[in-house]
Amino acid sequence: MGKVRIKIYQNKNSKAQAYKKFYGKVQHSSTIDASTLCEHAAMDSGIERSLVPTVYDAQLKQMKELLCNGHAIKVDGLGTFKLGVESEGVTAAEVHERYPRFNPETDDIRKYLSARQVKRSRLLFTPCAEIKAALRSVKYETDKTDWSVNN
Repeated sequence: MGKVRIKIYQNKNSKAQAYKKFYGKVQHSSTIDASTLCEHAAMDSGIERSLVPTVYDAQLKQMKELLCNGHAIKVDGLGTFKLGVESEGVTAAEVHERYPRFNPETDDIRKYLSARQVKRSRLLFTPCAEIKAALRSVKYETDKTDWSVNN
């Protein structure tokens, strides 16, 4: 499939458990923007070049709207995008403190919890089987141009 360069770096965070350990990270050759992606899609599809950005923009708009309304979006040949949240955990004692009528022995705690516990949201991506297989076939090579420990 492809070839990816790996750059070696050292963890310099003295508070981390992995302090001073060396790791590899992908050295990205470039970032492809939407217009370049649309040009590639036009070449591969045979669709008129001026129409591809319009379709791309419309699809992106729909994906944003659907994700923000709780839908998971499966893109065939790529994977599934879905919204994830990080929420604040609470104990039964904390709920009882906030709502004295709550009885942990008899009441369902879910009746007393709310969406206010959500701290932040994020976009999750799960690659499909074809992408996972393609990623397994990627060849990696170490970038030996800069062996400095400072990166």
